[in-house]
Order: sequence, then structure tokens, then C-alpha cells
Amino acid sequence: MFKRVLVPMNGSQSTERILPHLVQVTNWCDSELTLLHVLRPTRSRSTGDLQIEYPNMLTDRAQGLAREYFAELAGQFEGIGVTARSTTATGELVETVVARAAAGGFDLMALAVGEHHPALRHVTDSPGEKIRVRSPIPMLILNGHLAGKKGFAPAPLTRLLVAMNGTRVSEFALAYVRRVSRAGNLPITLIRVVPEIPGFHNAAELGSIAPRFVEGAVRDAETYLEQQANLLAEEGFDVKTRVEVGPAARTLTDVQDAEPEHLLVMASVVRRGWQRAMLGCTADEVIRMSGRPMLLIPAGRRPGPSDTDSRPGEGDALPDESFSNGSTGS
Repeated sequence: MFKRVLVPMNGSQSTERILPHLVQVTNWCDSELTLLHVLRPTRSRSTGDLQIEYPNMLTDRAQGLAREYFAELAGQFEGIGVTARSTTATGELVETVVARAAAGGFDLMALAVGEHHPALRHVTDSPGEKIRVRSPIPMLILNGHLAGKKGFAPAPLTRLLVAMNGTRVSEFALAYVRRVSRAGNLPITLIRVVPEIPGFHNAAELGSIAPRFVEGAVRDAETYLEQQANLLAEEGFDVKTRVEVGPAARTLTDVQDAEPEHLLVMASVVRRGWQRAMLGCTADEVIRMSGRPMLLIPAGRRPGPSDTDSRPGEGDALPDESFSNGSTGS
């Protein structure tokens, strides 16, 4: 799993913040990295059509700078035993990255983004968002801008935190979790977040005066996670469960901030357009408010040939599964 990793880079410090996390995943999976820099096409003065003009001093200069930058990175990777190659391409950023991910035989994309706050998700449409809603392969994602703003230092990732909400979409991540856990010898925490009830302080009042249906939801969540944990334990995995009450995205972010050794894993349909604006998307909100890494699995894409031992059934993880408000895994 994750033998070939596509790493779009633009030379900024923000995008480089994902590299320490990527190196850990690379060490687990013995991956080969392909560093990609996308140059914008020039505009012909005569026709106005987008095309590449050659010779073009600006393009040549940009390619030269990209080669020098990647050579420096490749040297650093070589010093720690990581194989990395580099390439440049000319075209529109989103289209080029998605096309490379789809046709290049890659298993994973490492993507550093700089998303705005969740409250602005209705009006922003960043390149990072466009890439992740269209990516056909799993993504290791980090909000590099926010990680820098919060001053987060890269922490060793020693445990998988798997967000589940009881849907088959969230369970789609388990095939990948099995492979990554085995590759890195990583214990697993299954977490489910039960929506909070406004006006109640769950920590103090949940066991006494919180509505019965919240208590029932917590019990159901515990039962569900125990069932999933038992299945994993039977396969030899070190697994525990955790139920939290609160807003899904904020709760997951807080757990990672308090315990940064966790790599959050989520399967998602990654809603777009009006569905994202009206229904929201937990994965999108986590990316926008967290400066910690996330392994995002696009629901509907099955593991490759090397993952047949953990391939889900043909009916698993339908991409049109619905999500309840506040649930994790969306």
C-alpha cells in the first residue's frame, strides 16, 4: 500500500510542513515519492489562447528554479533513506494534479493546503479544496498555513485515530487502516462523536439530566465501536474504542491537539458545491480548523491489487451514503 506517492509542491514553507509527516508514512510503507511542481501556462499575445511558448525565458527560468529546489529536497530525502524523484508540468494546477494522480499509478497524494476557517466554506473555493473533492486516490492532508500559525512542531505519529459514524462510508476506511497499521505496527483507536445537545454540558450532566436519547446514542456508539474493535482484534490488531460528545469536527481536532501522536483517518464522500454548503462535511471542517495531519480516503475507491487481503465486499462503502448532522466520517 502507498508504494508511489504524488507530492505537489510550490516551494513554500507552508507546503513543506507536510514533509515530516510524509516521511513517517514513507518509512511505514517503503514508498517512493514523486515531487511535482506545476507551472502556469503562458498566454499567447496574438491569439489569447492558453499555450506554451518556446523559447520562453520565464518558463525556462521557472523550470530551472524548480529543478534546483527539488534537487535540494531529494538530497535531504536521500540522507534519510527515502527515494524521491521530481518532475515539472505546465498547465492549470488542479487539472494537472488530478490528472497525474489518476493516470500516474499513484497510491497516495500528500497535499499541504491553506484553507480558511469553516465559517467561510460557503464562499471559498481554493485549489486545495478542488483537488481533494476530485482526487481518485487517498490523500495525506495537512493545513500547512494553520500548522505554522499555531506553531505546531511535527510529532511522531504512533497511533491511528479512525473516525467512524456507523455508516458504510466511514467503514470504508478500515481496509486502509488494516494495511497501514500492519505496515507501521501501529495501534488503532476507533472514535465516534455523538452530537451534543445545546444547553447541556456533557461532561458534567450527561450521566444525570441529559436527554435519554443522548444517553442512548452514547450506548449505541459504544456497542457499535466494540463490534468493530472485536473484528479487528480477532485479526491481531491492537485496538481500543473511544466515544466523545460534542461537535464532530471540533472534537476530533481537540483530540488530535491533546494527543498529537494520532494520525486521523477518515473516509468521506467529500461533498462539494451546494451539498457542502447546505449539509456540511466533517472532513472539510477538520481540515479547515486543524493543523494536524489527516489521511483522507475517498469513499468508493477500493484498495489496489496489493490490498486484496483486506478488500471490502462488493457492496461496501457506497459513495451516496447519507450522514447525520454532526457525525464523523463525512
